[in-house]
Amino acid sequence: MSMVMTGNYILVEPGKKAFKVASNFTNYLELGARGTTSYYLEARIQNDEFLINATLLTPHGRSAARIVNNFPEQPDCRKEMTPHGYRIIDNSGGLLLGIESRRNVCILRGTVYDSNGQIVAQDKGDDFLVYRGPAILGKSPGGSLGIVLE
Repeated sequence: MSMVMTGNYILVEPGKKAFKVASNFTNYLELGARGTTSYYLEARIQNDEFLINATLLTPHGRSAARIVNNFPEQPDCRKEMTPHGYRIIDNSGGLLLGIESRRNVCILRGTVYDSNGQIVAQDKGDDFLVYRGPAILGKSPGGSLGIVLE
């Protein structure tokens, strides 16, 4: 039997900065496993700022972008500022990843693919849906993990 969790605050207090993930609010999101999976995304709050680190792939499993502290490292990607965040765009104008901040809530934009072109996570409306793990939702300042999906 499946279970649905919605509207929960995972290691974050209501009204504080949070990422909206799968209709829940959290201070931290990690998709994939650094050095193990071909893709990786880490979304965290540091010094009151939303920070993203990522290794993103195309739908064909090829490298699309490496993002370090909100900045793309590939020369064929660029960062475009928006009124409420930014977008990382590839050289053909396609969205790789973006953030949209609404007050203290950050919505992630884009699609995360694995090396087989399967969708791991993607934005839908005003939410970011995670379809499969490995993933971590929430992390305490001491390093304790919130919800872990294998």
